[in-house]
This record gives sequence, C-alpha cells and structure tokens, in this order.
Amino acid sequence: MDAAASALWTFLTLIGGYALAVWSYETFNSAVGICWGLWRQCRVGDDFVKRYGQWAVITGGSDGIGRQYALYLAKKGLNVVLVAMGDEKLKTTAREIESKFPVKVKQVPVNFARGFEVYDYIKKEIADLDIGVLINNVGTGPKFAANFDSFPLEQHHQLINVNVIAGVVLSHIALPGMKQRGRGLVVNVSSVFGLTAVPTVLMYGATKAFVYSFSEALREELKPFGVECQTVTPHFVATTLTDTFSRTVLGRVICVKVENYGRFLTMTLGKTPQTTGYWAHALLVTVQKLVPLDIMPKIYHKLGGSLWSEKKLKSG
Repeated sequence: MDAAASALWTFLTLIGGYALAVWSYETFNSAVGICWGLWRQCRVGDDFVKRYGQWAVITGGSDGIGRQYALYLAKKGLNVVLVAMGDEKLKTTAREIESKFPVKVKQVPVNFARGFEVYDYIKKEIADLDIGVLINNVGTGPKFAANFDSFPLEQHHQLINVNVIAGVVLSHIALPGMKQRGRGLVVNVSSVFGLTAVPTVLMYGATKAFVYSFSEALREELKPFGVECQTVTPHFVATTLTDTFSRTVLGRVICVKVENYGRFLTMTLGKTPQTTGYWAHALLVTVQKLVPLDIMPKIYHKLGGSLWSEKKLKSG
C-alpha cells in the first residue's frame, strides 16, 4: 500500500471512529446515567424532599403521564400541586393521592388553552410554596390532517397556548425560587415528534421542537445554580391525547400503556438529563437517528397520509 492510500485509510478510520464514538455517546448516555443513578440510589438512598424541595407542581397532572408523575412524587413524600382542567378527573386524582400517601394535595383548575389570562391565578396559588419539582407536562394533540391549513387558525393558537406558553410561563414563575434555594428539578415533556419535521401534524411537532430546544438550553443555564433540568421525548403512549391513533392498526402495535410507561419514566427522574421515558421508545429513536434528517419528513409524510386516509375511511 503506497503512502497516499495509507494516509486515506488512516483518515477514514479516524472519521469512522469519531462517528462511532458520537453515536455511542448519544445512544448510551441516558442508559449509563440511569444505571449510575440506580446504583447511587441503592447505596445512599434518594430523598427527593431533601434533594429538591417540599412541593411538586405538575401541569396536566390529573390524567395520563401527568398523573403518573403525581403518584410517584407523592410516594416520594412531596406535596403535590395539580394544575389541570377543573373536571372530575382532577378531583378523582387528588382524592386518590390523599388516600394513598401522607401528603398535601392542592388543586389548581385552569384551562391552558385560554393563554396568558390564567397565569396570574396560577402564580397566586403557588407563590408561597417551596417548589422543588416542576413537571411541564400539559399538552394537546396530535391530530392528523391532510395539510397545515386544514385546521382552523384557532386550533393552531390553542396548540401554542398549551404546548409552548404553559411551560415557558410556569418555568418563569418557579425558577427564581429554585435558583435562590440552590436546588430543584424542572422536567419538560417534549416528544419524538420534536426531534424531526413531521408533516400532517406539523404544528404539534413544531411546538414540541420548541419544548426540546427550550429544555436543552435551559439545562445549561441552570447548572451553575444547582437546579436540574430533564427533557423527555416519548413516542406514542396510550392516553386520551392519542386515543384516536391508538385504535389504528399501527397504534395498537407501538402505543405503550400509560401505566407501563409511567413506571419506567418516573424511575429516570434525577438520573439522566434526557430520556425517551421508555426502553422501547429509546430503541425507536435510535433507529430514527440512523435515517438522514431530510428523509425522515418524507417517511412521516407517507405514514401520516396513510393514517389520515384510515381516519377518513372510519369516519365515512
């Protein structure tokens, strides 16, 4: 082998080694963090009240993933604030927590779709609390449609109010106290749809991309203050938000029961800065990352078109 060929081979080997190292880091970083956290937990325990604070505020905490967070954090000894629609689910979840755990439960009934007008009320209700954990979980969608303009503008506005503004404003309310106390945890629930462009649910994906970017940047800003920040990017979970999709052929295959998802998801709290929340979702995201970014939207467009057609057939 001549010198030029040898140099080329060395260069390609270095490039390949670097690419493998980056892929391995992105693929296994979360798993390593979870394993390390579990080992530390077994060795020295994990007192959430001492580590973070006395109260957990959970948006969308009356149902689905939010309810799983609420039950887990109450079990950990934190008092819980449920910020959610003022319906029977909110009252039922509050009663369930109070009957199972010796903690306080505060109900803050709001409709996040109304936008900024609800936040003065929320701030007043939680102003005097030692907020140790903030779970920005509330969300709406996705709803499949043929095109962006198939939905009325009001529905896009609602998506932004619920999926974007809620997390931004709640973080703005809770973070000054956390930073002053030098402890706390903020969890922002994004979506796998926030990791790539997704036609047919593009506004949902765009709002979740905002949450992902917001959360990843916020983590770095909070590190000097001793406040942790976790980003969650779930795939499909069988909740009221995904009820329509979970009854499709594909949905029945890939949707995870919320109880199963919740057990794995809550276990990751305080152990890893980024998680899909479930092992099978991690595998799906790993496969997705092997596909070029400009190809994924084409795949999702065909998939979304098929689901849209199936939905029309069922409604027809």
